[in-house]
Amino acid sequence: MLHFIQMDEHCTVSHLADKLEVNPSAITVMLDRLEQHNYVARTRDDKDRRVVLIHLTSEGRDKLSQVLEVRKRVVEYCLTQLTDEERIRFLATLKKLADASAAMNLEQILSGADV
Repeated sequence: MLHFIQMDEHCTVSHLADKLEVNPSAITVMLDRLEQHNYVARTRDDKDRRVVLIHLTSEGRDKLSQVLEVRKRVVEYCLTQLTDEERIRFLATLKKLADASAAMNLEQILSGADV
């Protein structure tokens, strides 16, 4: 969730609920916990006071960096368990998946239309 908040300059509960495909009430509970740890802060939008924006705090950015670093080390370790040939095939497969994903029309997928 921290990653989604960091990526969305105008992050709201409804945006997070849509991205994570959960109810807004579940997002609120998660945000309450993150706020207790001082990882996020909620502020009112200057343009529309009804809108509550969610931002990472410096502690939240630090935590996200730590999590991403651990994830990176896990992936690096896993890759060391593959032979050179297996790594080459794996990376080629990842590239193929990334290319296919980039070619898709996300709106069509989300709406349930045939791709």
